[in-house]
Amino acid sequence: MSAEKSHVQLADELRARVNDSGVVTRNVRERAVALGAGLAPAAGPVEVLAAQIGEASFRVTDDQVAAARGAVGSEKGTFGVVMAASVGAGLRRWDVAMQAIEEASIAAS
Repeated sequence: MSAEKSHVQLADELRARVNDSGVVTRNVRERAVALGAGLAPAAGPVEVLAAQIGEASFRVTDDQVAAARGAVGSEKGTFGVVMAASVGAGLRRWDVAMQAIEEASIAAS
C-alpha cells in the first residue's frame, strides 16, 4: 500500500469518526463539518460559529461562542461543534492539496 493511499484512508477514517461520536446529534456534527469546510451557507449561531472557524478561526469571538453555547445548551456540545468545524476545515484543505498533487502528477506524466 502506498503512503498516499494510507493518508487518504486516514483522512476518511477521521471524517467518519467525527461524524460518529460526540454529545451533539450526528446531523449537527455533519453540518459543522460542512460549514467548517466552506461547503454550506450559515444561518443560526451554531452555523455562524462553524463557518467562521472554517474561514478564519482566529477571528472567532467570545460572543459567537456564547451564542452557539446558548443554542447547543452545553459546553461539551459547543466543543463538539468547534471540533467538527475544525476537522471539516482541515479536511477541506487536505482535499484541495490532494487534488493539486494529483493534477501535478498527471501533468508531469
